[in-house]
Amino acid sequence: MCTIGSDQPRMPVLVGMGNPLLDISVNTDAEILDRYKLQPNNAILADDSHIPLYPEVTKMSGVEYIAGGATQNSMRVAQWMLGGRGDAAFIGCVGNDHYAKIMQENCQKAGVITRYLVDESTPTGTCAVLVTHEGQMRSLVANLSAAIKYDHIHIHDAENWKLIEHARKLI
Repeated sequence: MCTIGSDQPRMPVLVGMGNPLLDISVNTDAEILDRYKLQPNNAILADDSHIPLYPEVTKMSGVEYIAGGATQNSMRVAQWMLGGRGDAAFIGCVGNDHYAKIMQENCQKAGVITRYLVDESTPTGTCAVLVTHEGQMRSLVANLSAAIKYDHIHIHDAENWKLIEHARKLI
């Protein structure tokens, strides 16, 4: 395992640790819900029957990729509220894949410092966000994958520990 992270021009005031998921969001019709036995306005953890959903959604028109997961979302919102860059940081685990790179870029654009532990054997966690019924309903299918592979030893890396020591708040 290795670490990928963004350059940090200064120490953040807020550091969050959690399960990073790349939200793969698309407006679609309810037929996809039926096909994957999903309910409108519901959130579930993916099982094996849902794995084909992710590549299918990525091929749809208008797909959006958003750095997600509750804590990472909170860090992005906090950074937006604080303004500037580098006031919020996030620590979690991702795979060594294209989805991790997209998530890293997404956070970097938002000004959030990221320190991801990379699990070489597990893909990055994803969440299919299926917006149906003319934008009125949203169904979430989370595949946690690497997000749940975080090893606490990673926090003791000198750069990571420095973030923790200098933060005013930990989430």
